[in-house]
Amino acid sequence: MKVKEKFFKPSWISVAVLQEPVISNDKVIKGVLISNQVDPVVGMYPELKKLFYIIERHGWHGANEATLADIAMIDDLTTWQHAKENAPETILLDIGPPDFVDHDAFFPQNNEPEYDVIQIACWSTRKRIELLIEAAAKLPQYKFVLFGHFENSGSSEEFKYRNKCIELARRIAPNISFPYADIYSNRDLQNSKEEINNWINKAKIGLLSARSEGINRFKLECLSADRPFLVANDVAMPTSKHINEQTGQLFAPDANALALAITNTIENIDKFSPRDYVINNTGKTITIDKVKAALHTLCERNHTQYNYDNITWDGRNASLRWGDGAIDLLTTHIKQYQESLNQTSLTPLAADVAV
Repeated sequence: MKVKEKFFKPSWISVAVLQEPVISNDKVIKGVLISNQVDPVVGMYPELKKLFYIIERHGWHGANEATLADIAMIDDLTTWQHAKENAPETILLDIGPPDFVDHDAFFPQNNEPEYDVIQIACWSTRKRIELLIEAAAKLPQYKFVLFGHFENSGSSEEFKYRNKCIELARRIAPNISFPYADIYSNRDLQNSKEEINNWINKAKIGLLSARSEGINRFKLECLSADRPFLVANDVAMPTSKHINEQTGQLFAPDANALALAITNTIENIDKFSPRDYVINNTGKTITIDKVKAALHTLCERNHTQYNYDNITWDGRNASLRWGDGAIDLLTTHIKQYQESLNQTSLTPLAADVAV
């Protein structure tokens, strides 16, 4: 079956291998695979279930769809009961990709910020960048920076929206800087963890003016760098998750309310401790431990050997293979283990058997 017949949007298929399978004497210790479209992937490549424990990575908001995942990340906790009923054998975890934020890579540098407010967002109308611009116009005493990128590889709609936002800022909010405003591809952007941490540390606080988010990684990266964060109060739960009196504020999605939230946060910045919150409640260490505990449960359930102490993931899109690259990764693994998969005796390695 063709990929386009199996996936809602083939270019958005994503996978990451957290651990390779280990096969010895026709026995297997499963690897660990993350995918955002588990049922279509397994439907196309059923052999993957023999080779991997599969984790569903659900983007955006709303309910997880998978019924064939071994573990599901439930970022939108309002859908927990639905997920439990939809996939009763799946282990549910109260985490999403942003919770894997690498707090060793995102940290405060203790340098004097050049800006007061930073937003990193793609050039899409759902990001409501006009809201940021209108609020900035009310706060000429503050300096803003908008780091824009492309969700759809630089489409005509994205260029049109970027030009509209920059022209509006020139007219009413000259206190906003737009680095990379003249680029036409994400290839020309800084994107490494070190580079993004440097940008975050250029500002005092972070902001999302969006009405909907896919994977709101920028929020947790700012919190990890000890930057308080502002989020609109009309967003879905995954976007407002982790925003509380210790980490930031929610604001009504209008320019006056946002301007007030910015002012209050900056004037009271010493009252916030977002990095402490991340270290104690979420982040890479805590979240990976939750995944390991789920894998322990699966091994006990299946009477198989646990071998996952070294897995890690940072939740970033850059760590995933997308679209054709994802399909290539899956087919490469199927081919790599095809001879073993053809062995009818291929079974999980029991817990008391050494590799």
